[in-house]
Amino acid sequence: MVPVHRVHSPMLPDSVVAAILLIAALLQAVLLGELIAGHAWWGMSVPLWICLHLLSSLVATACAAKLLHVSRRARGFQGLLFGFNLLMPVAGPLAGFAALSLGARYSRLRKRVPEHWIVTRRAELPFTTPHGRKVTRIDSRGFQEHLMYSSNNDDLYRKVLSAANIPASLSVSTFKEALRHKDERIRLTAYNLLDRKVTALNRQIQQLEKQVANGNSRQMSNTWLQIASNYWELLTLEKDEPVARRQLLAKAADASIKSIVAMPINRNAHFLLGRVSLLQGDMRRANVAFQKSRALGMPADKVMPYLAEAAFMRHDFKQVRALLQQLDPAIRAYPPLSHVSEYWS
Repeated sequence: MVPVHRVHSPMLPDSVVAAILLIAALLQAVLLGELIAGHAWWGMSVPLWICLHLLSSLVATACAAKLLHVSRRARGFQGLLFGFNLLMPVAGPLAGFAALSLGARYSRLRKRVPEHWIVTRRAELPFTTPHGRKVTRIDSRGFQEHLMYSSNNDDLYRKVLSAANIPASLSVSTFKEALRHKDERIRLTAYNLLDRKVTALNRQIQQLEKQVANGNSRQMSNTWLQIASNYWELLTLEKDEPVARRQLLAKAADASIKSIVAMPINRNAHFLLGRVSLLQGDMRRANVAFQKSRALGMPADKVMPYLAEAAFMRHDFKQVRALLQQLDPAIRAYPPLSHVSEYWS
């Protein structure tokens, strides 16, 4: 927002510059009063009033630019400062400086990331990796763009096959989009890969359940946690089936509780139990689980949003605001949490 460059000036310290800015604002207050009184206070002539106003505006602009560390080459921004000071006496030097300094501070806190594609209905977009994005494994966003608009079925078929290497939480939306494709080979491949993911997760759960009795308490806890995590991943594949969803949530909650019983200090198990309890509608257990995981060292920026969600479901709106305010400003400024935080601020 603000073209900021550190300008090291040996002439005046910031405290003196701020004092000069206040003096310029006071002079503008006197000039404003003189204008309102019809030049009856000090008997100033119009040319003298204009000269003093221009002089105070220039001084206030220079002081504000130095305090904001604006580069001398940023003529446009300096012109904006001068316009504030000239057109808004008193409010220009003080309120304008305060607003711009706060804007510069929050713009530095904002996380900047390259703008890449999102899923869109605009068919004219090219079907290549967006400029600026590092070419790695193809992600679900690129797949869904291709499935909606590309006419190269052979290319789509190879891409759907490669999606088997992507975690279910990222690839399930792509597979479900492929199930609606007009090409039968793509539809059958997507269905087969979804089925294979479900089979592999169930097979891994069975293997883990056989070996859960072997090992010490830490190993047992981590095994039950892995079982709960597998049920959680299965939930992403079966989330559209109400009966399967309830069963998977119940099994994930049971495995999380067994992990906690085996090792009560397993913060990840408490955290997963809290997320499962949220989806089950058990806000009391979710709140206790999240609080426990936080007490065991789970980072606040990971736990607080879920605690706020649990408070919202309990209609404790005062607690929602208090929990979101505890987050670091840099975390609150990052979408999509920024929109929620702004609403509750």
